[in-house]
Amino acid sequence: MIVLIAACNRSDVDHVPAFIQAETVTLSTLSYQGSNSSAISELWFYSDGNILGVVDTPVSLPLLKQGNQTITVFPGIKNNGMGTSRIRYPFYTSYDTSIFIEPGQSYSITPRFSYLTSAVVDASRNFESGNTFLEATGNDAIMELLSDPDIAATGVRCVKMTLPSGSSLLSYLDETNIELEAGSVAFLEMDYSCNNTFAVGLFAITGGNSTKVPVLFLTPSQSGNGEVPEWKKIYMDLGMVASQFPNTESFRLYIECTRSEEESPVIFLDDIKIVK
Repeated sequence: MIVLIAACNRSDVDHVPAFIQAETVTLSTLSYQGSNSSAISELWFYSDGNILGVVDTPVSLPLLKQGNQTITVFPGIKNNGMGTSRIRYPFYTSYDTSIFIEPGQSYSITPRFSYLTSAVVDASRNFESGNTFLEATGNDAIMELLSDPDIAATGVRCVKMTLPSGSSLLSYLDETNIELEAGSVAFLEMDYSCNNTFAVGLFAITGGNSTKVPVLFLTPSQSGNGEVPEWKKIYMDLGMVASQFPNTESFRLYIECTRSEEESPVIFLDDIKIVK
């Protein structure tokens, strides 16, 4: 509102505002880009290149300027899942529309986004063709590749990891290398469900040696036994890690968990993508 008022002259303030509304957003993907799973938490609105506001979805945004306007909408996310770190997601396109604005009217839009043509999307870790996670040293947990569209976040398959009561460590390592360049922008997208806090991180590998780098600790998406998943999505900033290890040859994703909230932690994973 401060931005809006500061941008207005006296006659604009006297006008009755119009409203632009967006109840839903959609993401379209090509076959090689994996599912259309997203967690767009806010929309960044511009009119003729000038910022109108950044609004949580669903949106009801007042417009004071009248007449024909070109509205541009950018999708925003919670970077690393943190509400205090909200950014425009750099790999989604914008949505553009032209509207003739009249005072007192409401205008409904459904922003449609897709990946930029310059985005390199590795969606091979979607579990539809198999599982790339292996047991790490000290693992006491059980891993299953489930084939059930009623359980998977999207598609047919997902992975379930369970740390049985009395066991001490759940630890799995993705066998596929991730190539990251220091100074470049890269994200990991992942759908998950858990009843217990777990860690997501990378091993930085150079010359046969590896350094363990915890990145995020994801808190439970549900309570209880966790057998029926309640899916959430996370966008994890990999560029930040690459900048800390500029001479690293490759990285490996890992998942790790010990008992905290529940006696028998359960983790579901699906739709893991590397986007750069």
